Amino acid sequence: MTTPEHVTMPPTSATDGADPDERRFGGPSEGWPALLLTALLALLVAWSIDDPAWVNGRGSLTDCLAGFALGGVAVGFTGAKTGWGRWTTHLVGALLAGLVVPVVAGWTMVPGLSPAAAFRFTANGTAEAWLDLAWRGLRFTTQEVHYILVLGGVVWGTGQFLAYAVFRHRRPLAGVLIAGLVLLSNMALTGRDQLAMLVAYAGASLFLLIGMHAFDERVTWTRRRIGDPGAIASLYLRGGTVFILVAMVASMVLTQRAASSPLAAAWDGVDEQLVRVAQEFQKYFPAGGDYRGGGGVTFGPTAQIVSRWFSDGGTAFTATVPTDVTVQHWRAATYDTFALRAWIQTGVTSYPTTAGDPLVGGTAEEPVSGFTRDVTTRIIRDGYLDSLVVSPGTPISTDQAANVLLMGEDGWLAGVVLPGTGNQYELKSAMLLFGGEAGLTGNELRAATEDYPAEISALYTDVPEGALGPTASALLAEIMAGADRQFAGLATAGQGRVDPYDLAVYMQAYLSSGERFSYATDLTGFPCDADSAVECFAQTRHGYCLHYASTMAMLLRAAYPDHPIPTRLVQGFLPGERTGGTVTVRNRDAHAWVEVYFPGYGWIPFDPTGGQVGRPSVIPAGPPVASAKPTPAGSRGTPRPIVSRRPDQEPDGGGSTGGTPTRRGDTLVFGIVLGLLAWLIVIAVIVTFLRGPRGEVSPDAAWRALLRSASRFGFAPRPTQTVYEYADGLARLVPAAGEDLDVVATARVETVYGKATLGQDRLAAVKAATQRLRISLLRLATLRGARRTTGKGPRRPGRRR
Repeated sequence: MTTPEHVTMPPTSATDGADPDERRFGGPSEGWPALLLTALLALLVAWSIDDPAWVNGRGSLTDCLAGFALGGVAVGFTGAKTGWGRWTTHLVGALLAGLVVPVVAGWTMVPGLSPAAAFRFTANGTAEAWLDLAWRGLRFTTQEVHYILVLGGVVWGTGQFLAYAVFRHRRPLAGVLIAGLVLLSNMALTGRDQLAMLVAYAGASLFLLIGMHAFDERVTWTRRRIGDPGAIASLYLRGGTVFILVAMVASMVLTQRAASSPLAAAWDGVDEQLVRVAQEFQKYFPAGGDYRGGGGVTFGPTAQIVSRWFSDGGTAFTATVPTDVTVQHWRAATYDTFALRAWIQTGVTSYPTTAGDPLVGGTAEEPVSGFTRDVTTRIIRDGYLDSLVVSPGTPISTDQAANVLLMGEDGWLAGVVLPGTGNQYELKSAMLLFGGEAGLTGNELRAATEDYPAEISALYTDVPEGALGPTASALLAEIMAGADRQFAGLATAGQGRVDPYDLAVYMQAYLSSGERFSYATDLTGFPCDADSAVECFAQTRHGYCLHYASTMAMLLRAAYPDHPIPTRLVQGFLPGERTGGTVTVRNRDAHAWVEVYFPGYGWIPFDPTGGQVGRPSVIPAGPPVASAKPTPAGSRGTPRPIVSRRPDQEPDGGGSTGGTPTRRGDTLVFGIVLGLLAWLIVIAVIVTFLRGPRGEVSPDAAWRALLRSASRFGFAPRPTQTVYEYADGLARLVPAAGEDLDVVATARVETVYGKATLGQDRLAAVKAATQRLRISLLRLATLRGARRTTGKGPRRPGRRR
């Protein structure tokens, strides 16, 4: 009998292990089709990740993934065919990937760099991303190269594992499963139709599995000289091909006709918990890829501007509204900091309230009496999974306990969270009124003072470096020139410039014009190399609500550098469909707009989104107003003390791109504790390993433990190998374990095949041998050339057959 290659140890005979054709012609014994199919599977995984343009919608940045997949396959194949062990192969592959992937990632971002410069570029970008997310406490990083590095490592590692599993262990199923999980995970996250890739992957994997099975049968028949190996292999291939074709056609038919969701009930009640977890991990993943989003809409502390605005037609929530009230927007969350491709809530703190308590009383957001109306609505959530309250105006109180999220010392509203899991609540809100006897007029806003509170200017006027590129700056100049012409006679007295209110009205109309800009929810066909979403929108003139709103906010902030206009971004929903006193708001109604601050009046909404999607604010001019209104709203009252902090926010200014490290002492303590825990776990594992099995150990359990230990180091047995053949092969590799292997193998044969019952002395010997083998077989991890020794030869003395 022979020793299999899995243990293994290439061979001294022409029929043991490698095929003589492999040595004669240089091709793999499994055949070139197996290698081609393995490469195709790895490429399909790479193409599926490249297709959605995960890295901020820039598909060109992930075109290199196909090359990484082939590189991983090449390393896995080479390691298998040169006799490297599992750990050697994967270590060499990791080192090679650690050199190649960073260099190619750097070239992708900045073509033309030298290899050393490209490596340094990737290293610096990755370090900056880590500092932004882990040390500076930012909710978003503008770095991109680290995403290419991570995706490239995933694709390379998948291809390497797949090739080594196929050509070294001859176990393609494990590799196919791992690569398939990566493929399916990507498909689950993106809204792209990748059914064709899934079908191709299923077909290629089935052909690979059938081909490898036919190869194993051919080798077995050749070694045992029982018939024509070619005939049996041909039979397997013909039958397998027919089965694959029938299975694929049937699955396609079922896919087209399937209409039920048999597992849907298993996920009931899980959505909301998953949303909270996803929001925590959101900052670590690229903001692109045509993200599926699961249909339900959520608003986290970061609003990323991705390549596609995805939402379905399902119901988000229904609301009962007074019949004489018209809702313009349903507000959910506000954001203060623009981070080029995202908006961030910074320095958010929270305080709890009980049912019926004032939510914003005593804060800077307390509604100004005189031009608001109190409205009570009942909200019933459906597909809207977020715990943030949706309100037709400034929330005043709710019938449930809530956490109010505030920014700054004066208390500027970021949102209201209902920590309970109920799907409905009653909310009292203060809605703005425009025009009429009690409503706010344009002349009042035009006459408002521009004496902004210091905290308002600090929070809501920053324009980060890179936000406005050449095209966006030219757009601002174009808008300012048009506003100057239109409002020449209304320029702010003594300043010779357009009033902030007039500029906001003009900019809202300018951006929403269909002649200048086009509304588009899918921007993957509009490649843009700009870092900023505002600059990209100015270049392509295509975008959705977040592009329109971000552009208006940044242009207003930059319009007067010496006295910027406070502006913030708001996310929520459009008004929805109304039937009597019931309003139905759907997921596709998710929306973003801007609010501009006017001292004495607070935040006034403006909606610049075009394509007849947005709801522009229409404010009647009203009678002339000769003087400015009273003191800024930010000076009213004393803010309510903040007694607790929102769990997912840093305490002070954690989101500014120029922020300083926060909570370093806590980070150091956490690191020390984490290190001690890790050491305790390692010590516990070592002690458990050395102690070995407890209680009585059967010969069968001892043999399985032996197989697991050897298989971890790449020395698994072949299906055709006998117990003694396998033990002999291991004994030649680890001579010190020979007697213990003999004890376990003999006990296994006597009890399983001979149906014998061993006495207590023999069982004790088996247990002792098993404990010693846990240590002695560690020698397999260091073996390289030993795998090239034959398992045949004189039998060791004392061997019982």
